[in-house]
Amino acid sequence: MTPVFLPAILIIGAFFRFYNNTAIALWHDEAFSALYLRYPWGEMMYRIGLDVHPPLYYLVLRVWSYFAGASLWSLRLVSIFFAVLTIWSAYIFVKAAFHNKKLALLAALFIAINPFQIQYALEARMYTLGTFFALWSSYFLVRALDQQNENKNFSRYWLGYALTLAAGFYTHYYLLFTITAQGLYLLIYAFKSRSIKIFLSGIGAYVIAAILYLPWIKTFLAQLSRVEASYWIPPMNRWSVPGTVWKMIFGGQGASHIPLIITSAVSLIVIYYFAKKVRNPAKWLIIFGVVIPIIAAVALSLRTNIYLDRYFVFASLFFSILIAVAFNAIPNRFARRVIMIALAAVSIFAFFKNWTDLAVKDKPGMAAAANLVNQNAKPGDSIYVGSSFIFFTFKYYNATPIKPLLYSTAKLEEIPHFSGTAILTNNDLITDFRKTEKGQTVWLLWTTGFGGSKPDVPKPWRQIEEQSYRDAPGFKGLIFVTKYQVN
Repeated sequence: MTPVFLPAILIIGAFFRFYNNTAIALWHDEAFSALYLRYPWGEMMYRIGLDVHPPLYYLVLRVWSYFAGASLWSLRLVSIFFAVLTIWSAYIFVKAAFHNKKLALLAALFIAINPFQIQYALEARMYTLGTFFALWSSYFLVRALDQQNENKNFSRYWLGYALTLAAGFYTHYYLLFTITAQGLYLLIYAFKSRSIKIFLSGIGAYVIAAILYLPWIKTFLAQLSRVEASYWIPPMNRWSVPGTVWKMIFGGQGASHIPLIITSAVSLIVIYYFAKKVRNPAKWLIIFGVVIPIIAAVALSLRTNIYLDRYFVFASLFFSILIAVAFNAIPNRFARRVIMIALAAVSIFAFFKNWTDLAVKDKPGMAAAANLVNQNAKPGDSIYVGSSFIFFTFKYYNATPIKPLLYSTAKLEEIPHFSGTAILTNNDLITDFRKTEKGQTVWLLWTTGFGGSKPDVPKPWRQIEEQSYRDAPGFKGLIFVTKYQVN
């Protein structure tokens, strides 16, 4: 069965991830991924340290760009590549944890068609590299425990666990919650089996991972202090967790309160059923993989707002696996198949509905705005951008010889780090529009997204024309290109 169905599932997963994969213009977060590649290696690492994310994804992307370039398609292809590998990894992990190939195929299928997983496989960011390591570290953990229990050669699995732990934390800091879930499972497993050797082996794996992380620890602490000082993520409310549960199942941009309540209630029932009916001890690794990241993020957000839906893309892996295993435990064969087929149908429906809701054909965003400037700006013109949240995206798309400048009333050291100071210099800023010369043509790009608005311009600037382009998703607002003549 596996030689036929697993490749089919991977092809299905790849299809959904390639679908419209460049239809949405590159946005602020992705611009960092793209622009880091333009620096020499040393400066790239320095500027990554000035941001708030670890370096591994950027290193992988840099190497990739030497072979495939830095086009939007190429940048996002890295994410798609690891997204498809994540589907395969889910099969490997579930087969090792539950010793059931059919169940492993089912879990892989649910992840292949999960709208939330697909949604973040379309961004040139580190999410799918993180999902890949989340599953492989889990695989090495369950294999190490099984092998050591049977007194077989287990050292290679503990080493694999240590390496994937370190790689995961070098990829995204939210994977610390997944690592915590694994650690709790390891602790309980060692206690129940009354094996001090298993406990010590696990400690050894964590020590090796910690040693491998030592070169980055100073930078991590600096990034942590930066986040604690100021961050852009809004505070949680009572709908935050239900909203996350909805998105982990259906993806998209959210739903109204009643569907959120229903979905959360049904999810709790499924988790309870899973915990009660499934006998395999690996079920606790799955439950912890879902619950611990949510609990930890909520608890830490009482101090600093770090709760963000997309960061639960790692937890959603285990939620998809939990659903697959829970439904597979339904004793009635007919009911089991009907429910599984219904969920698969709903997932596929949600995927296409999410794309319909985005209406990407009518929302070309910065790709169109930059194209207008590229085709019409002439040497001697000036290009100013009114928001940092579109400044870096324009820099990526800019094909003119003109250096764009970011309009800012604040000095570089006064700009919040989340506005992009990691890749900003004083030479990127213009603080006074009055420095423009008479007769000059000025192109001003600004946005209504991210709380933005049109900057005030000097009275001698005469507006010649203005074009606007919607961006997707809707929170990115409109991008305006306004052409001025300085009188």
